[in-house]
Amino acid sequence: MEARLAIFDAMGRRIATLASGRLEAGRHVSAWTGRDDRGRARGAGLYFGRLETLLGTRTVKIVRDP
Repeated sequence: MEARLAIFDAMGRRIATLASGRLEAGRHVSAWTGRDDRGRARGAGLYFGRLETLLGTRTVKIVRDP
């Protein structure tokens, strides 16, 4: 199934894509290192993780501590 897992800042800008493309059925694990797609460290603050598939979208809040 096609899926996309991305991290967004509090302003709604996509800062990192953790997974994108076709994934096999089953459980998958991804970890955000606190860096954007260019490898730059992001500061403390509020972020959102969003998983999009053909079945729907799920968004979770992420609080990054200093």
